[in-house]
Amino acid sequence: MNIMTKFKIGFIFLVGLFTLNLEANPVFARQYDMACSACHSQVPALNDMGLGFARNGFRTSTFDTTSLQSLLDENSTSRRYPVGAILGLSDNSKTDEVNRLVKLYLSGTLTEYLSLYSFTKESFNSNKSGQDLFESDNSQFYFQYNILEAKHVFRAGLLSPLTQLGNVQRSMSHSGLNGIGDHGDNYVSPLGYADVRKIKGAEYSYLFDNNILLLVSYGEQVAKHGNHGNQINDDNNDAFLTGITYTTAENYKIGLIYNSVDTEGDDFYSIIVPIEKEYSMLTWNSSLVYANIADDDYIGLETAFTFPLGDMEHIKAIVNVDNDENDNTNYGYSLGYTKIYKMFFFEAAAGRVNTEKYSSNKATGSINLIF
Repeated sequence: MNIMTKFKIGFIFLVGLFTLNLEANPVFARQYDMACSACHSQVPALNDMGLGFARNGFRTSTFDTTSLQSLLDENSTSRRYPVGAILGLSDNSKTDEVNRLVKLYLSGTLTEYLSLYSFTKESFNSNKSGQDLFESDNSQFYFQYNILEAKHVFRAGLLSPLTQLGNVQRSMSHSGLNGIGDHGDNYVSPLGYADVRKIKGAEYSYLFDNNILLLVSYGEQVAKHGNHGNQINDDNNDAFLTGITYTTAENYKIGLIYNSVDTEGDDFYSIIVPIEKEYSMLTWNSSLVYANIADDDYIGLETAFTFPLGDMEHIKAIVNVDNDENDNTNYGYSLGYTKIYKMFFFEAAAGRVNTEKYSSNKATGSINLIF
């Protein structure tokens, strides 16, 4: 048994030891004794309180006792270990193998202005090569520093540039229609074509008058292959993203995001125009995407409607339409259901894609145990 394997086993054992006697809530909900619905209108989408909490360095105010202080103070009544875990099983109609998930968290506030956010996951089955824990393409790890509370925010490390710009990539995770990655052999969603990935780098954002957010990030994009077949060279892979979001008086959130990736032999850029609005009966998210791929134009629209059924229970419908670089018109549809009950997370979705080359159906389901 090599050193890395021993380290993984030890890390998982420690997380399990810490979480056995904890309440069945995520790390921050447990720390602040709040329900998950305080920050999430639907998981993993964040409501206004959740976005503000994350931007504030994972605290409700600067007067909060930090996670580090609480952990070191044995007499503290609010002492909580800043660790958590999700263990899950999932399956889909395209494979005969059940997929297993291990996801570990270590996050919290260190000082009045400095905080840490990190997670790592491994998703594996016998039909594909495993993803090891602590690899950059399936982890996040960054420090966040706030100045003047949440007016100026600096982040550095392994991070996702879109996390502060609203719920741009928050559709059904197992639908097969959203986010970065292929559906079958030919279909990539509009937000997949935008190709915004995690970076190793830094990010600065500025909040003006509580309704205008400016953000700039720069670093090396974390990916082995691009969504369009290009090989990513980690030594020459500069990614730059800048965005602005504006919240209107009617609480529409409108954004403009520019993403540029300079890789060896492939200069790529995309523009995203997201808009979202939360109504009493549903939440609406749409993203218009333009991408320039080897001087060919791509345009697509990705739309999600979320209908709440109860506390931490909802149905989500996704509709995608695009015109790709070959002037083909493609469609994608998905209908999914999500429910969080105490320490259990249930999710099921059915999706269909129609492209110029083929049509395909896919059904997925998962159950996760949250510590």
